[in-house]
Amino acid sequence: MNYIRSLFLNFLVVFFIDRAGPGVEILNYEDVPNIGADILFSAIVGFLNASVFPFFAILELKVTSFKLGLINFIISFGAFITIAIIPFGVRVVNIWGVLIGGTVVFATAFVTNYLEWQQDKSGGPPSQ
Repeated sequence: MNYIRSLFLNFLVVFFIDRAGPGVEILNYEDVPNIGADILFSAIVGFLNASVFPFFAILELKVTSFKLGLINFIISFGAFITIAIIPFGVRVVNIWGVLIGGTVVFATAFVTNYLEWQQDKSGGPPSQ
């Protein structure tokens, strides 16, 4: 999986959870800046989650499944806890928003980063 696909998939998952996840709601447009807080939140969290493996690769750090999982866990659940405390157009209204939203976003982010790591270890996709 390359970075662009990973970024797009992470963005879409966060955007979907913002729109359809239980316990997460988008405030009225009067309270939201014109750019759309849900799109901004999805872009930021998607970018951070998609950038975990490339960050390790750029800094030439040893990558492990535990490190990938821990960083993605902190980003995913931290984002939903943050909007539960400080809503900025998207907010979490109950604990299910944090649990379900954080879990789905974490699982997607971990899988995409893990696949990028495995592709990098094998030297890239097989030639045809």
